[in-house]
Amino acid sequence: MSRCLSERTLMRLIAGGGREAQRAHLAACDRCEARYRAIGDALDHVREVLLHTEPPLRSAPLLARYWMPAIAAAVASLALLVWVEITVWRAVTTAQPEEVTAFLSDLSATMFSARDALAAGDDGLASGCPSDPLAILGCESDTSSDAPTDTYPERSR
Repeated sequence: MSRCLSERTLMRLIAGGGREAQRAHLAACDRCEARYRAIGDALDHVREVLLHTEPPLRSAPLLARYWMPAIAAAVASLALLVWVEITVWRAVTTAQPEEVTAFLSDLSATMFSARDALAAGDDGLASGCPSDPLAILGCESDTSSDAPTDTYPERSR
């Protein structure tokens, strides 16, 4: 006779489909009929289990099941980001020598101009400037012309 039917064809025959030649082969072939009955019995068992079994109760609340791992992952990511910022980026981004030189020259010019203004003492008071060391920084006498002067010539290079 012809060769035996495939599993797909047997499933189609169980569902009520298939061709007449396939049904005739099923009736004539003992192997195909045994496989057909085994598949039918398995499907009947599955149907019984699905119809007569209660769904399982939820054991854990949804918050603990889904949100807690997400929150833990977010906290770990934040900790990693902070660690990278503190250790890696701070070590990588160093100040350029030109920036350090400009900052130090600004700082020293400010410190020495305040010291010179405090040392002048009476000259500052005579020109109407207060004697407070912090307020004296903004008080400069206009003894020369109104033209701006280049206070930091090394920066213009």
